[in-house]
Amino acid sequence: MVTSQERAFVTQPKIDIGSFRFLPSSVIVAGKPPLVEWAGPLQFALWCQRASPWWIGDLLNSGDAHFGEDFSQVCNGHVSAEMLQRYESVARRVPPENRRDSLSWSAHAAVARLPHEQQRVMLDKAEKYGWSSEVLRGKVRESLAGVG
Repeated sequence: MVTSQERAFVTQPKIDIGSFRFLPSSVIVAGKPPLVEWAGPLQFALWCQRASPWWIGDLLNSGDAHFGEDFSQVCNGHVSAEMLQRYESVARRVPPENRRDSLSWSAHAAVARLPHEQQRVMLDKAEKYGWSSEVLRGKVRESLAGVG
């Protein structure tokens, strides 16, 4: 069972990077840091935005395996159950070795229904040809239908 103290920790994360304090719904900038100090925190925020669906999905899958039903309480009220299920499903179906840093999570969601080898082929093509998630979804539909 998750204690109230553990729940409070989960709901109030904060990360400090130099003069920048990242809170759940804001960034507080201390003082007037020079332009050169803004790049790292901004790149970190962009990286987090791109990586967080994977982190959430992997944590959900691992936490479920370790704690079962009790683990689901950790996320109560933070994100819709539907979105959590999507993160969990895509992370479970697309193994880390198939994931491409250069492609969006949505691109990976598009190939999640495919066998692992076919995922790699489609993701490689998406990288090579610069396919958007929408184009990749169409290519996956064609593949599943036996077209092309």
